[in-house]
Amino acid sequence: MPTLVDTSDHPARDQADYWRHLISSAFGPFHVRPRRPGAFAARLSGRTLGPVEAGDVRAPAHAVRRGARQIARDTRECYKLGLVLSGSCVLRQNGRRTEAGVGDVVFYDLTRPVDIRFDAHRIFTVVIPHGAVPLPPERLAAFGGTLLGPSARTGRLVASFLAALAENTEENLGGAGEPSGEPYARHLGGAVVELVTGAAGEWLGEPPSASAQHAEMLRAVQEWIEERLHDSALSPAAIAAAHHISVRQLYRVFQPAGTTVARYVRARRLENCRRELGDPFLGTQRIGAIAARWGLPDAAAFSRAFRAAYGQTPTAYRARATGLHRDERP
Repeated sequence: MPTLVDTSDHPARDQADYWRHLISSAFGPFHVRPRRPGAFAARLSGRTLGPVEAGDVRAPAHAVRRGARQIARDTRECYKLGLVLSGSCVLRQNGRRTEAGVGDVVFYDLTRPVDIRFDAHRIFTVVIPHGAVPLPPERLAAFGGTLLGPSARTGRLVASFLAALAENTEENLGGAGEPSGEPYARHLGGAVVELVTGAAGEWLGEPPSASAQHAEMLRAVQEWIEERLHDSALSPAAIAAAHHISVRQLYRVFQPAGTTVARYVRARRLENCRRELGDPFLGTQRIGAIAARWGLPDAAAFSRAFRAAYGQTPTAYRARATGLHRDERP
């Protein structure tokens, strides 16, 4: 389901604190510092596109920092892209200082320290799990802090595609009345992943090779999985059989992504549950119903897995993310 949150719904004195809460809930723990005291009128709208999360962020001037302390509190492993639609930002990661203006795309790794200084801006963001990109995370880590500007061929493609998605966010991301599982959404997310993989490969100097076929298999399997995460019977054996390969071959397909098929399925289910638990529009739905909808019908097992992944129970996460303080068992 699309989400839309706006700090203007809160008193001016509380807006900056509310924005800190929103950013940390959506993208993981960040230290946020407004450039000016007082009101902080900002807006965040988001939509799930298969394996990625897309969002449109509009905010006044501020700075964010994600250091070792914040990273240690977040078990998610993701990359993030930001297309600057208005304003500008300065990003520091991996010893690089990158200035981005309108039309530029910045890439950074949320598992590494990062500092960003924003002017008043509108930025279209995409968050991609490490496991969705068929490149070794240790190699792609060096890509963090890079500007995908018009000088790079694949950089132009990434910027153009994100600009097309952002041009009419409500229309291109599905509209407020359409379900999050709309079939075309995962294809849009898959296209983003493919373009980012190509841009990273170009920057790393890794020309297309026989590994492209392997990457295509991984993408196809991941798309197949995304459509069936609700099926509690989904297993490595079932996935392998559907793609006419052995379970051993299936595990080899996921190896370059630094994960296993079982871990990937579990992570995607938990991430979808986390997203819905943090959605105030779904605050009346029971935690157990949300977990079951994503293929996790065992409430106790879900609670243990969620706590292992995110460091808190589903109930505590929902209370912190949405302000709902219902005494509800999953």
